[in-house]
This record gives sequence, structure tokens and C-alpha cells, in this order.
Amino acid sequence: MSSVTRQQLESAINNGLKIGLNGENLQGLDLSGLNLSEFDFSYANLESVNFRGANLSKAILWSVQAAKANFSQANLSGANLGTANLSQCNLSGAILRQASLLGTNLQQADLSSADLRLANLQNTILTDIIYNAQTQWPDGFRFLR
Repeated sequence: MSSVTRQQLESAINNGLKIGLNGENLQGLDLSGLNLSEFDFSYANLESVNFRGANLSKAILWSVQAAKANFSQANLSGANLGTANLSQCNLSGAILRQASLLGTNLQQADLSSADLRLANLQNTILTDIIYNAQTQWPDGFRFLR
């Protein structure tokens, strides 16, 4: 069960506050459409959280456990997702421009139509990902076989 509610986050956002969510359990919460720009979620449990259409630009999601989370249509530009577990996530249509995905696990994630231009994909696990012709990769990016 989550230790923070959507209502608490909405109240903080409406009052111009940023709640420290470092290490919090947000499993299964619906945070779709919220402006969570620059929030710190480091080490948080974000498994199965719905971030659809949320603004997570410049957010810190370092080492989060976010398997099966929904980031579709979310803005993650400039976000730090280093060493995060994003396996089986829906990132379709997400903006990950200039995001750091250093050592991130994206195994079986859906990156269809995602924008990864200028993203750092060093040591990122991309096994069995889903992508399409509209997925935008960093310049010079190629899969190693």
C-alpha cells in the first residue's frame, strides 16, 4: 500500500511545494497528468504507477523500482533515470529527450514512438524492447548484436 496519496501530491503541487519522495512506496498510484517536474523519487517503489501524460521533466528517478509502470505520453525530458528498473514499462510516446538512462533496465519495455534524442543510453538494458519506426533514437545509436 502506498505511503503517499494522489491528493497529498496534488495539494503540494497546488501550493508550489515539492514533496521529498525519496524511498517512498507509491506502488499502484494513479499520478496521470500531474506536474511532477523536478520531484525526487530516488529509490522509490513506483511499480505499476500510472504516470500517463505526467510532466516528469528534470525529475530524479535514480534507482527506482518501476516495473510495469505506465509512462505513456509522459514528459521525462532531462530526467535522471540512472540504474532504474523500468522493465515491462509502457513508455510509448514518452519524451525522454536528454534523459539519463545510464545502466537502466528497460527489458521488455514499450518504446513505440518515444523520443530518446540526446538521451544517455550507456549500459542500458534494451533486451526484448518494443519500438517502431517513429521511435527517435540518439544520433549515432545502433543496437549491438
